[in-house]
Amino acid sequence: MSKKSLHIIFYAFATISFIAMLYHIKGIFYPTTLAPAWRHGIFVCINIISIYGVIKRPKWFIWFAAILTLQQWYSHGGYAIHLWQAENKIHWISVGVILLLPVLVWLLFIDRKIKSPTTAAHS
Repeated sequence: MSKKSLHIIFYAFATISFIAMLYHIKGIFYPTTLAPAWRHGIFVCINIISIYGVIKRPKWFIWFAAILTLQQWYSHGGYAIHLWQAENKIHWISVGVILLLPVLVWLLFIDRKIKSPTTAAHS
């Protein structure tokens, strides 16, 4: 995968995080779910960190993204399972989160490997 392709994909992830941030900002002032305003506030901060992380890709961000992935599997995964069992409905946002976050972590590992000085020395 080329650096240019990764760059474009990471900007797509930044855009998704921005859209999620707007959703959570709206959720603070106009609740549409049972989630409390403070939870939306926490996710506004997480989305800001994620936007920064996928654009700048500091070394620590891969671990942030991995932990976020686990938390989202628990949260969105649990909700998706509950909704399916209770109402036989698919929550597509949860499905997207569950599928896309591991891809992000994998791409962050690829990006780290590309940037690694040992990789450049062996080329």
